[in-house]
Amino acid sequence: MTDEGVKKERSTIGEDLVVDGHITCKSDLLIEGTVEGNVSCVALCVGKTGRVTGDIKSDETKIEGRVIGMVKSRSVELKEGCSLRGDIESQTLAVDHGASFSGAVKPTGDARVLQLKEAAE
Repeated sequence: MTDEGVKKERSTIGEDLVVDGHITCKSDLLIEGTVEGNVSCVALCVGKTGRVTGDIKSDETKIEGRVIGMVKSRSVELKEGCSLRGDIESQTLAVDHGASFSGAVKPTGDARVLQLKEAAE
């Protein structure tokens, strides 16, 4: 439920599911399984067991699992224990202590600050 009391839609790719192909979703998406293809959605969370090999395009992206590919998103969060191999285009980027990232960062819009967050926060 959101603050306004309206249920927010979210699709889920379960831990036991493997998707071989591109995904376009008009709602939020949680990936706990494996996706081999590009992903486009409103808000994306790649859960701890989630794996994506392909490019990601979303308004908000949170990565807890593993991603190989480019990420284009208004905001990106790389959580402790995650792995991202690929470039990021984003206005905001938050990187937790213990996140693994290999690639380049291209700030977009009014992006000026990259924030590093400690795991204890």
